[in-house]
Amino acid sequence: MAKGLGQPQRRPRLTGLVVALGMLAWVTSSRAAALGSAADPLSAPWQPASEPDQALIWRIILQSPLGIAALNQLAIEGFISPQCEQKLYTHATYETFQTLLQVQCPTPLGVSAARAYAEMRLLLNRFEDTITDFSVERIYGD
Repeated sequence: MAKGLGQPQRRPRLTGLVVALGMLAWVTSSRAAALGSAADPLSAPWQPASEPDQALIWRIILQSPLGIAALNQLAIEGFISPQCEQKLYTHATYETFQTLLQVQCPTPLGVSAARAYAEMRLLLNRFEDTITDFSVERIYGD
């Protein structure tokens, strides 16, 4: 029997670790900028996440495959940067089970050459300690 036949192949999981460490550095570098920002035009059900809630939310995002996928979407579109300001919000009713991550950059970015945008929002839904789905919203300036 040839080596490896019938046995699952093991692949290094370094990619996820590298992404998680990069995201952690991004979170800590932009947290100071987020604390001194102006009021946000989000609608009524959203409230700024407290420090303990932020720690819980980031732990869940970084330990969930869909959380990493959501952050990868931000990275693909250029929104993982020290210049971009990130804010976490929790839902007034569902608390940390529904989270909004708002990322604003000083200059318009995005993958579309036709229409750039300076803000992206990730809506993350979770059950227990696992993110079940997320949606991406791009906010255009015009």
